[in-house]
Amino acid sequence: MPPPDETTAPPAPPAPPAPPHRIPADFVRFAVALEAPELAWGYLHDRLTAEDAVRLAFLRRCDLGAPGEAFARIHARGPDDATELAAVCREILGDDPEDARRVWDHLALSRDVSRASSEGGGVGDGDGGVADGDVGDGADGGAAVEASRRQLADGRREFLLDRAASGRGMNWQESSALLGTDRPEEVDAAFDRGEERVGVAVIGLALTHPDAAAILPRVARALDRALDTSDPGLRHQGIVALAHTARLHRTVDRRCLDLLRRCPRGNEADQDLWGYVAHRRLPWWLWRHQLGERLRWPSPRR
Repeated sequence: MPPPDETTAPPAPPAPPAPPHRIPADFVRFAVALEAPELAWGYLHDRLTAEDAVRLAFLRRCDLGAPGEAFARIHARGPDDATELAAVCREILGDDPEDARRVWDHLALSRDVSRASSEGGGVGDGDGGVADGDVGDGADGGAAVEASRRQLADGRREFLLDRAASGRGMNWQESSALLGTDRPEEVDAAFDRGEERVGVAVIGLALTHPDAAAILPRVARALDRALDTSDPGLRHQGIVALAHTARLHRTVDRRCLDLLRRCPRGNEADQDLWGYVAHRRLPWWLWRHQLGERLRWPSPRR
């Protein structure tokens, strides 16, 4: 037998497998209105990194203000001391871990569907799709797709829509908490309930949500209701939300422009639309107002 080649390096050990269904905080925060025991379960069962668990705790504490004490305890531990963080999470989780686990089953399915859809392999139904490659062909495959769709819709209703409808997802008594609103479903439910501070939540959505397509329909709803009810406070909040959207996303839609036209000129949205959105996308009446204002400015010669 020839001697071994001492110059050949031994093969590198295989990389450890990724934890099952670890889910980024930025996915969780928009998909569900997470409760404290559920967050604790997610960290203890490796669905979240320590950094993401602490970040989600901070965001949910902001959502809830003073009632978010359990989230504040998780956030206060920070991500650096895993032993202390795990101890606090075990205390918050309590003696009924199975109930807290269910939201993570929903999040895992929702995450898989989202990834499959983004890769072009999903079957959508409005609330998300199910990847054809994840199930078999034929009747059994079709039944599995339908079952997954039902499971996804049921989870979305239980962990997001029902919590939003009942007001559990946000603290509707504190304006400072509402300025962190980042789930459009919370705003829709607040309109349906007739929440007094819904305009503050619309501003919060404009400041925090990454997609203008989710923001602008709620801004339009605020402006529409304000104009129909002659509510100057809500009208101003809708205008401020539209201004933030223009400044942060550099876009606007036709519905918001039609409603803005019915508002007094010279407001915050007029200025930010003109300053941040391409002028070719703006209507003639805003051009007329802005150019008219400039013609009225005193020239150096005068």
